[in-house]
Amino acid sequence: MSCRVIIFVGFYLLLAMVSPLSAGTIIGKVVKVADGDTLTIVDSKGFKYRIRLAGIDAPEQDQPYGKKSTKNLRWLIFNKEVTAKYSKHDRYGRIIGKVLAGPKGNTFCLPIECAWTLDVGLEQIKAGMAWHYKRYQKEQAKEDKNSYSKAGRGAKKKKIGLWSDKNPIPPWKWRRDKRLKVLYQTCIEKAKGCKAKKYAKELGVDADQLKSFLDEAIKNEDEGIKKAFEASGLEEEEFATEFKVSPERLKNILKSK
Repeated sequence: MSCRVIIFVGFYLLLAMVSPLSAGTIIGKVVKVADGDTLTIVDSKGFKYRIRLAGIDAPEQDQPYGKKSTKNLRWLIFNKEVTAKYSKHDRYGRIIGKVLAGPKGNTFCLPIECAWTLDVGLEQIKAGMAWHYKRYQKEQAKEDKNSYSKAGRGAKKKKIGLWSDKNPIPPWKWRRDKRLKVLYQTCIEKAKGCKAKKYAKELGVDADQLKSFLDEAIKNEDEGIKKAFEASGLEEEEFATEFKVSPERLKNILKSK
């Protein structure tokens, strides 16, 4: 046997041993639902795992439909046994995985039906409670990528869930807007000599772009707060307390057209 063949066979065997370590499957019971795309499960040995649903992005808790998305995911899987298939972690240490569960709710089903599994991320998209996160669609299997995309188009066409709004704000944009405002506010408060042009240069944009981004961010947040208030059914004072919005700002938002 030649040296090249030996090296090739050795390399192949090494891959065979390493590959299973780069992916995994966890079976456990859902003990917590943090939001519309994040959950915690406990396996049979008592180990806890935080899991971020792969392929979707759900509204943040402080934006419209955030609480409804969380509620829907809780209804789907809380206190149920699920299977999480994964191959990576995110920067927060969470597992990024596809989660499969049994039938929705406590509905009656025949034994063969009970064996069916639900793709939880896909169900969130179908219900209009999450977006297909196309930024990471290359990491999905072709079948999943197609079904998630199709489900997103279907929910949008039916105008269900978050799609009942004319222009729902994607959570990745909502997070970007908040980060931008926090950074700018920090710049103003902690660095009294902070100039808009200097700050824009540090971000890699020009001053006009920065102003445009900030104006858009504030407008988006104001619209989000107004929509959340209208959907909440709460009094102004109650809403301001729960969503941590100053009463004065809420009044100004509700007065504006």
